[in-house]
Amino acid sequence: MVCLAAGLSLSGCGSSVSPGPAAAIEGVAFPTVEGTSLNNRSFQLPAGFDAPYNVLLVAFLREQQADVNTWLSAAADIAADHANVEYYELPTISSGWTIARGWIDNGMRSGVQAFAARERTITLYTDTARFRELLGIDGPGQIWIGLVDRGGKVYWSTRGRATPETIAQLQREVRTLASPAAP
Repeated sequence: MVCLAAGLSLSGCGSSVSPGPAAAIEGVAFPTVEGTSLNNRSFQLPAGFDAPYNVLLVAFLREQQADVNTWLSAAADIAADHANVEYYELPTISSGWTIARGWIDNGMRSGVQAFAARERTITLYTDTARFRELLGIDGPGQIWIGLVDRGGKVYWSTRGRATPETIAQLQREVRTLASPAAP
């Protein structure tokens, strides 16, 4: 189910929230949070994203990686097709686990061999309930996918596994905002 910032649900589990081309979703903002990539690069997000527009794949539970994987090919294609778009995986973990951060991050690092994939996987140790509240996410049961700028504006979001419909919606929204890549 997709939720707005006020906590109101929209019908149709997995349907997207979008106010229309190139307009931010009112009342929803990506929170300011610190994270570290699996290559040990520190980030202050959202300002520290490498591109003006970013496709974010946010998982809250380890077993959600399979759902994240359904988005990776489409996200990579979108980033390749647009000069000012990047994509990131953001495992979002309760700050209570900070004490085990080295062990958790090393475990994830060992499962992600490619340097570029480790660079775009940024682990967030934060107050996950507050993080979800600021994004209008009703619970940790599904991944959250969003199109976000460096100012934290959310232009589009959905929950759950990729479908042809949700990928097409994301592609349309990116086209309204982003510059095509040079041929």
